[in-house]
Amino acid sequence: MRLYFIYGAQGRDFAEKIIGNLVNYSTFCEACGPGCLKCRISYGSFVDDIVGFHEISGGLPSFIEEPEKYLPEDMPECDIVIAIGLHPDILKSLPLISEKTKAKGVIVPIENSSISYSTLKSISCPLGLQKQIEPDLEELGVEYAFPKPFCSLEETGKPVIDAFIKRYKIGRPILEVEVETVGGEEKIANATTIRSAPCGSTWYVAQQIRWHDAEGRDLEDAISKAHHAYPCTAGMEIDPVLKDTILHKAGYIIREAVKEAISKAKIKKIRTIETTVKV
Repeated sequence: MRLYFIYGAQGRDFAEKIIGNLVNYSTFCEACGPGCLKCRISYGSFVDDIVGFHEISGGLPSFIEEPEKYLPEDMPECDIVIAIGLHPDILKSLPLISEKTKAKGVIVPIENSSISYSTLKSISCPLGLQKQIEPDLEELGVEYAFPKPFCSLEETGKPVIDAFIKRYKIGRPILEVEVETVGGEEKIANATTIRSAPCGSTWYVAQQIRWHDAEGRDLEDAISKAHHAYPCTAGMEIDPVLKDTILHKAGYIIREAVKEAISKAKIKKIRTIETTVKV
C-alpha cells in the first residue's frame, strides 16, 4: 500500500507523529525513558510504504480563492491520501488531489475544532464542507473517512480504508491484557497493543498501566496520566459536533479500549479456572 501525506503547518506536529509511528525509527518513542521495554520492535517499519509527504507552508490568507495554487506540482501516485490540518479552502481540492495521485482512498483526521489563519480562526473541517466533498469523491470512486479524532477510525466495510487499518494496525485502539491477583487485588500484569492510535500513544499507555489495579480510580488515573503525558495533541476547544473537546473524546476512546481488554481478560481467566476445575 502506498501512502501520501499532505498537511498544513498547523498540522505538522500531528502529521510527524503519525509518520514517525509508521516509520518506527529508534528514537520515535522515548516516553518510558530508561525503563523502555522495547515493546515497539514487534511493530516493524512501514517506511517503504510512504511515497511522499508535503507540507503547505503557513502564513496563508483567511480566504483562498484559488487553492490549487498552493498544491505541489508533482504529487506521487498512491493508494491513500492522508490530509492533516489543511486550510478549509484547500480541503476543497481533495477530489483534485485524488485524481492527480490516482488515490483509492482519502483520510482526513480531524484533531482540532478550529485552526487560525491570518487574523481569523476557521473551523478546521466544517461538517458542511465534508458533505460537499464526499459526493465528489464518490463520483471518482474514492473511499473516504473523516475520523474525529483519528483514533476513532474503525473498519466500516470500505475495502481500501479497512485494508489500511489492518495493514498498519492503527485506528481505534485494541489491547490485550493479563490480569493477576496480587495480595487479594486484581492487577494488570501485562498489556499488549494489538491496534494503536495512529499517533502511537497506545503503546505507551499499555506500558504505563502495568501493575495498576484492574478497575477503580487507580486505573482511571493511570490511563489519563499516560494519555496526556505521551502527549495527545488533540485540541481542547469545544467541538460543535461532539459537544465536547476532541482531546476528551480521544481520552474516552483509550479508556474504553483498556476496560474492554480487562473485561475480556477476566472472562478468559474465569473460563480457564472452570476448565481446570472440570478436569
